[in-house]
Amino acid sequence: MSVTVGPLATQGLDTPLGDEAAVRYSYWPVAYQYGDPTVTSNAPLPLFGVKFTQVMRGVGMLRGFLQLNEPEVRELDPWSRVVPRKTGIVVVREQFDPDAGTWVSAPVWHGIVWAAPRDPQTGRMEVMAQTVESLWARRNITRSMSWSGSDQATIASHLLQPSLFSQVPLGSGIWTGWINVDPPANLTGVSRTWSYAEGQETNLLEAHQARSQLATNSYEWTTGVRVLDGLDAVSANTFRLQYVLGFPRLGRSYAAGDQIDRLVFDREGSGNVSKFGYAYDGSNVPNIVWGRGNGYEELQVKTRVENVDTAGKKEWEYGFLQTEDRFSDPDVKVESTLIDYCYRYMRERLGSEQFLTALTLRGDIPPYFGTYAIGDQQIVSTNDMTWQPDWYDSDGFVELLTRIYGWTVTPPEGDKAETVELVVSGGRAEL
Repeated sequence: MSVTVGPLATQGLDTPLGDEAAVRYSYWPVAYQYGDPTVTSNAPLPLFGVKFTQVMRGVGMLRGFLQLNEPEVRELDPWSRVVPRKTGIVVVREQFDPDAGTWVSAPVWHGIVWAAPRDPQTGRMEVMAQTVESLWARRNITRSMSWSGSDQATIASHLLQPSLFSQVPLGSGIWTGWINVDPPANLTGVSRTWSYAEGQETNLLEAHQARSQLATNSYEWTTGVRVLDGLDAVSANTFRLQYVLGFPRLGRSYAAGDQIDRLVFDREGSGNVSKFGYAYDGSNVPNIVWGRGNGYEELQVKTRVENVDTAGKKEWEYGFLQTEDRFSDPDVKVESTLIDYCYRYMRERLGSEQFLTALTLRGDIPPYFGTYAIGDQQIVSTNDMTWQPDWYDSDGFVELLTRIYGWTVTPPEGDKAETVELVVSGGRAEL
């Protein structure tokens, strides 16, 4: 892929956030009235030591602490605001707009509290929450479901409705036992035929993941949160979760000639990337995958796929060793679908052999958190000395085209600025 990288001066690296454009976070306790996260306090929880994560097609997490021996914390009655399996946390980020002279707020994360252990020695409550996908991981498909020539976004939408996938009815009053999620906004134009039989009890999260991970014409998804009732995120009464579907992929992709933001790691310490690493690990990479689907013994759906390039040569013909793995999914009833899954499984393992790790952005200079999204492509420029000599350009930098698959945010606290550690994957950019 060919992209155009803008010069450093146009990327805002010389424009720090500064005191006039501060960032602040608040953590709002919610319960699930009528299925939506509903704020239960007039004041946010004074969490500290917070980190929270968001990932594509997976479960994000939050960890933070409350100091229960402080009077102002006890007045908030955290014992009723933080109850595992019953309450949640909505994280609101505010950034000051110096041009408008106002604070701009947005909900950036929601999670269900699953654990809140207390330590008598320190007087702390540790709050551990996970995104709504963690609820799906605790639900099963217990009703027979089938689709014939249905858009794959429609299937995803049906898997968000307990009345369609579960034999257990929701509560009829204020407490439904479920969290509402807006379905995908658009269709993909790709039709699928699929079914779940009663008695299989397929895990709901695994179903969402599997249906979106075919090797051809698949889609990507994550979840988000928006204000449902209120003027802004800080004064909101109720929030609504969203299923964000991207077809064929989430985020911004760049074509030849596009201007693209650059993340810079300078070994002398300048740039907007404070640290990063590069993994080179083939220990879990197969070039032969044996697939197993629905059925038993001689009636079971079976297949084998191999890593073969466009010239018809197998990977071991280039000197690599033969390595094998297994893929199984009892919901797959057609061999062509099983082949699709096996190829996707192999490609994902191959993609994990070389990837960037620990790409940590400074929060006080652009790009600021909220200006990029999961799925976006970005350029990482580095002048560290770990690359092949012919990869460096005339300025002594290596250019890597990366893609964001998730992040871990550490909000500002004390004299420490906000940081964002990106989960990315990518390789050398052809500029």
